[in-house]
Amino acid sequence: MAQLNVSELDFDNIKANLKTFLKSQTEFSDYNFEGSGMNVILDLLAYNTHYNGMLAHMLANENFIDTAVKRESVVSIAKALGYSPRSRRGAIAKVNLSIEPSEGFTSTTLEISRDKPFSTTVEGTSFTFYPTQATTVNATTSGGVGPYYLYGTCVLPSTATDKQGFYYPVYLTETAAVSADTGGTGATTYTFKEYSGISFYMPNSSINAHKETLGTVTTNYGGVTVESGLAYGRYTGQTSDSSIKTQFNFNLLEIKEGTRVENKFVVETANLQGPFVLPNIAADTDTLRVRIQNSASDLTLISYTKSDKLLDIQADTKTYWCEEGADGLYQIRFGDDKVGKKLATGNIVIVDYIVSNASSANFAKTFTLSSAVSASGEIRTLDTAIAGYGGSSKESVDEIRFNAPRFNATKERAVTSSDYEALILQSNSNIQSVSVWGGEKNDPPIYGKVFISLNPVIGSIITEADKDNIKTSIIDPKTPVAIIPEFVDPDFVHIGLDINLAYNPKLTTLSKGELENATRTIVDLYFNTELNKLNKSFYNTRLHDNIKEASEAIIAINITSRLQKRIAPVLTIAKNYSIQFNQRLQPRELSSSYFNITSGGATYKVSLADVPASSVVPPLYSGTGTVNAIKTDGTIIEAVGTVDYDSGTITIPSMIVTSLFDTETKLRINAVTQRDVRDITTQALVRTSDTSTAAVVAKPSRNVVLTLDDSVTNSIINTKVGLNISATPEVEEI
Repeated sequence: MAQLNVSELDFDNIKANLKTFLKSQTEFSDYNFEGSGMNVILDLLAYNTHYNGMLAHMLANENFIDTAVKRESVVSIAKALGYSPRSRRGAIAKVNLSIEPSEGFTSTTLEISRDKPFSTTVEGTSFTFYPTQATTVNATTSGGVGPYYLYGTCVLPSTATDKQGFYYPVYLTETAAVSADTGGTGATTYTFKEYSGISFYMPNSSINAHKETLGTVTTNYGGVTVESGLAYGRYTGQTSDSSIKTQFNFNLLEIKEGTRVENKFVVETANLQGPFVLPNIAADTDTLRVRIQNSASDLTLISYTKSDKLLDIQADTKTYWCEEGADGLYQIRFGDDKVGKKLATGNIVIVDYIVSNASSANFAKTFTLSSAVSASGEIRTLDTAIAGYGGSSKESVDEIRFNAPRFNATKERAVTSSDYEALILQSNSNIQSVSVWGGEKNDPPIYGKVFISLNPVIGSIITEADKDNIKTSIIDPKTPVAIIPEFVDPDFVHIGLDINLAYNPKLTTLSKGELENATRTIVDLYFNTELNKLNKSFYNTRLHDNIKEASEAIIAINITSRLQKRIAPVLTIAKNYSIQFNQRLQPRELSSSYFNITSGGATYKVSLADVPASSVVPPLYSGTGTVNAIKTDGTIIEAVGTVDYDSGTITIPSMIVTSLFDTETKLRINAVTQRDVRDITTQALVRTSDTSTAAVVAKPSRNVVLTLDDSVTNSIINTKVGLNISATPEVEEI
C-alpha cells in the first residue's frame, strides 16, 4: 500500500500529495482528478489539512516565550517564570511647596491629601498630577535675616558650581551668618541662578550644600551623614527686615500624573480569593492602594499590602498579589488562610489607583495648585525641583521576552552581574540599561565591591534617592553579606556625523530635502534602538545599510564620524582633567568650545588644539602630542596638557577655567578618529605601562554610552551642528 507524504504544509503540495496517494490505488489509477467532483473533495481535504497544520504550528509557537506572538501567551509564560510585566507608568515630578497660612490657622501640623490636584501643561495639553501619598509636616517659622534653607542651582562659590539641591542654613546678611558660625571661621557667600541679584551667606562651620533630601538625617554628596534639624523656614522671597511668620514646607513632594480612580468589589462565597479585575487598561499598578471594608454596614477599613513572592507570607498576613490577565487588564488576588489572609463573604474590596497618560507628561516643568491646603487666605509658593520624568507605556512583548528569563535566572538573589541587572530593570521603569561588574575587574582591582552604572530613559533622571532605594530595597536584601554596592555615573560619548548622499533623482519622487529628512529619521531610529544604552557599539556599515534601504535612488553614501566629550569644569580653581575617547585619534583635529582661562595672571578667551610630536607620522600616527590653549586668532597662550593618539586619552594636569560662554555649563571637547577607524566601540584603550611607547591593549568598558551629538551651530560658544546630512543629485550617464 502506498504511503501518504505528510511532510508538507502548503495547500498545493498537500493536494498534490493526496492525488499521488490516490493514483497509486488500483481503484483510481486511471481517474481524471481535474475534471471530476473528486477535485472538489480534494480541495476540502487539502484545506482542512492545511488549517489543522497551521493551527498546530501556531499552538506550538504560543507555548514558548521566544516564538509566542499573542501578548496573553507571553504574559502567561512570564507568569510561570515568576515575572510580572510592568504596567503603564505615569510621569513623576518633585516640587517644593511652601504654605504660609492665614492668621486664623492655629494648628502646628499640616497635611496635604493624596487627592490634591496639581495642574501643568506640556506642549499645549493639560495634565493633572497627584501626591503619591498623604504627607504631614510640622510648622516652622520664617522671616528676617534667617536662618532659611532653599532649593536652587548654585553659582558661587566655585567649589559648588552648578550643583543643584538644598542649601542650609542660609542667611540674608553676612553679619547674621558670621554670628551663627560656631567655629569662628566666618561665612561664605552663595548666589543662585533662580534668585538673581540676591546674595546668601552660610556659616563656614555648618555649611550643608547641594543636598538632595532634607530631614533629621541627610547624606551629602561626600557620603557624610549630618543632622539637619531644620528649625527654620524655607526662603520664599523674604527680606532681612520681613516679619516672622508661620510656614509649612513640603520639600521634594513627589507627585504623579494621571487621574485617580476607585473601584469597589463585593466578595462572594464562590470568589473569595479573586481575581478582582481592574477595568482600566491604563492603570498604574505602582499607585495601587487596596483596603478591605468589613461589610456594607460595618465601615471599618483594613489596609492590605502588595506582595511579589511567597517568602515570609504567613496565614494571617494581610497581603494581595497583582498580575496581568489574559485580556490585558490587571487583577487582584488574595490569600487562602494558608498563604495570606482569606477574605470573607460580604467583604468589600476597595481599590484606588492612578490611570496615567504614560510618557505624555514627561518634561512637565511648571505646576499650579488652585485650591487651598490649609484654609482660604493662605499664601502658597510652589517651585519645581525635578521636572516630570519616568512616564512609560506598558511593558512591550519584546521587553517581556527579554526580561522574564533573566529575572527568573536571579532566583530572588543578587550574586552574578546579570542578577543585579535583571532585578534593577524589573523594578525601575525610568532606567533604560544597566551595567554591573565586580570590583575585581577594575584596574587596579577593588575587592569586596560591586559597581553599578545606570542609564536613564530619555526624559528621565536618576536621583540619589533612586539609588538609595535600589540599594536598600532591591540589592541589600538579596546580596551576600560584605558586598558593598557603589554607583558609577555613565560616561557619555557624543557621536557627530557628516553624511553625504549621492542619489539619482529619476528613481525617486522625493525631493532633496525630503530625502535628507528621511535619512535623519533613520539615524535617529538607529541611535534610539541600537545605541543610547550602556556598552553598545556604533557600527558604520550597519547605519550605512539602513540608509541605503531608504530609497533605491541612493547611489553612494559617505559617513564621517566625530567624537565629543563634555566635562563640567571647576571654575577658578586649578584642576586636573582626564578625557578618554578610547579610540585612535587623528592628529591636528582636536578642538573645543570657547572658555576663559587664567594664565600668567591674565584671562584669555581660548579653545583647545593639538600639535603632534615630530615622531607622529603616517600611516600609523602613533605617539603623543601637546594640547594647547589657543586664542581665536590661533595664538598659543600656553600648553595645558598632552594627547595620546593611540589610546585617545587627553591629560590636562592643571588648568584654571575661569568661565564658560553663553549659557554653557560644560566644556565640549571634540576629536576625530583616524581615517581607518570606521566603528566606534565601547572598549577602553589603555597602555600596558606609563611609557609612551608601551603597547596599547583593549579592555572591556562597562559604563560607556554612545549617543548622537545634539549640538547646534553657535559661533558664540564655538560649536557646529552634530548631525549634518547633505544629498547631492547625480544622473548616471548612459
